[in-house]
Amino acid sequence: MPNSKNIQQLKEVTKRLEATKSAALLQYQGLTAGQVSDLRAKVRQVGGEITVVKNTLLTRALAKIGIQMPEALTGPTAIVYCDQDEIAPLKEIETVNKDKEKTSFKYGIYNQKLLLADELKKFLSLPSKSALISQLLGGLQNPLLRLSYALRFNQTQLVLTLKALESKKQ
Repeated sequence: MPNSKNIQQLKEVTKRLEATKSAALLQYQGLTAGQVSDLRAKVRQVGGEITVVKNTLLTRALAKIGIQMPEALTGPTAIVYCDQDEIAPLKEIETVNKDKEKTSFKYGIYNQKLLLADELKKFLSLPSKSALISQLLGGLQNPLLRLSYALRFNQTQLVLTLKALESKKQ
C-alpha cells in the first residue's frame, strides 16, 4: 500500500518531468557526498537541478507521462532537470565526468521521449542554444558585411590611386 509521502513525491516528479525542457537519468555511484554537493552547485549555476528519486517512483512517473523504460532501473539514480537550457547542465556533468569518470548517464528525456545512452551522447554533442543563436546571427551578418566591403572597395581604390597620382606630381 503506497503511503502519502510516496504519492506526493510521484506527483511532484511527474509534474517536473512534464514541465522541464529536458532531463537525464544519472548514475552517480562512487562520488562522495562532497563531490555530489559540488556537482549539484555546478549544475544549479547553469540552470539545472539534480534530485535523487527511488527507481520505482521514477519508473512510475515516467509511465505517467507515457515513457516506458526498456529495462528496470538499478542502482542509485538521480534526475537532472534542465529548466533554462536543454543541454548546458548535462554538459557540466559531462565535464565533471571526464575528470572523475564516476558518473554516467543512463537515459535522457527530451520532448517527452526517451533517449538511449548513445542518442544522449549525440544530443550532448550539439552546441548550446546561445552558441547556435550566435552562429545564426554571424551567418546572417557575414554576407551583409562582405557586400558593404565589396561596394566600398572601388571607392577606396579610386581614392588611393588619386593620392598616389597627387604625390607623384609633387
